[in-house]
Amino acid sequence: MLGGGDFVGEVLQESEKLLEKKYKPKRTIDDLIVEVADNVGISPELICSGSRKRLISDARALLAYLAVEETGHKATDVARILGIKRVSVHHAVKKGKKNP
Repeated sequence: MLGGGDFVGEVLQESEKLLEKKYKPKRTIDDLIVEVADNVGISPELICSGSRKRLISDARALLAYLAVEETGHKATDVARILGIKRVSVHHAVKKGKKNP
């Protein structure tokens, strides 16, 4: 690897983070749904309901962010459970990242 010691150290540290994220035990999407619903103060069923109410939409975005970015689930799996398209999960992840 080319570069100074600091650069190499940063690259190795980032690689370790990515590996840890990929291989650490995942919380299930169902567990995340319950956790997000409890934190937001709604029933878990509402997250999967397809409702466009802001509170529910924000909860869905938070769930998508946590599931995809924090626990490493595939957007396809999240989409299947939420009953939305994969691209909608990616949009929700961006929204959830802005408003964690």
